[in-house]
Parts: sequence; C-alpha cells; structure tokens
Amino acid sequence: MEYTVFYEKRKTLSLKVETDLTITVKAPKGLPSGEIDRFVHAHALWIEKAKTRQLSRAQTENSLTDARMGELRACAKAEIPKRVAYFAKVMGVQPTGIKITSAKTRFGSCSGKNSLCFSWRLMLYPPDAVDYVVVHELAHIREKNHSPAFYAVVASVLPDYKAREQLLKNT
Repeated sequence: MEYTVFYEKRKTLSLKVETDLTITVKAPKGLPSGEIDRFVHAHALWIEKAKTRQLSRAQTENSLTDARMGELRACAKAEIPKRVAYFAKVMGVQPTGIKITSAKTRFGSCSGKNSLCFSWRLMLYPPDAVDYVVVHELAHIREKNHSPAFYAVVASVLPDYKAREQLLKNT
C-alpha cells in the first residue's frame, strides 16, 4: 500500500485518505519506517472504508447543480444560526460570529476568538448530524482541543453524540 509520510513534532501517528484517494501519514520525528508501515497495514480496512466514503462524497458533490447548491446555502443560512442560538443558550456560551462557508473538507470550525464557521454542505446530512456539528463547535468555546474534557462538554448536551458523529461518516 502506497502512502506519503510527513514527519512532525507530535506524539502520535495519524492517517488520512485525501480527496484524490492518496494516503497521508503524519508521524513523530524519528519514528522508524517499519512502525509506520505496520500502522498503515493494521488500518487497511479503515483505509478502504475511507476511500469508499471519499468516492461517495465526490459523486454527491458532482451531482449537485448550481441551483441545488444555492438552495442548500440558503437553507444553511436560515437553519444553522437557529441551531447555534438554541444550543449556545443550553450550553451557556456565546459565539462572536457565525459564517456559512463552502468548505469541502470540514463541516465546521471555531476560531481562537470564538467565531464559528459551518459549511453549507452540512445540509446534505440528517438534522441530528447538523446538531452534533453545532454542539461540537460550541464546545470549542469552552475547550479549544479534543481532550476528554472537550468530549465531556459535548456529551453533557448530546449523550448520543457518538451515534450522531457516525451519521457524518456513514451518510
């Protein structure tokens, strides 16, 4: 299996299947290539599933007309701020701003200044998945990482967050 390795100042290995279906591995500096190779091969099933997901997303993206993209963008501008307002109140946090973007590789983000961005492409997913992304990004106002404390914040609002997260991966 072919893959590209990027050595970085980090403690763990990460694996990503890019939109062009190439495999990228991020590894700690100095990690022997044999360990990286074992890691990649141990995740062969995950890689195949990720490639299938990427192909499915590409097909969906290619089938969207300009009119449909406009509808989805309008829907996102109307619906996501409502969901943010609702969950922000529940969580006792307040974002500094909300933007709807055309991001293809991430559903949402939270800046260091607590401004939230959401891709209009979220509207292609079930409402439970959209709510998960909203809560996920709002949780970053309290916790700027993906630590256990971060997921405790998410779980306090959405105890079934793992199932909702799967909707993003399986849809």
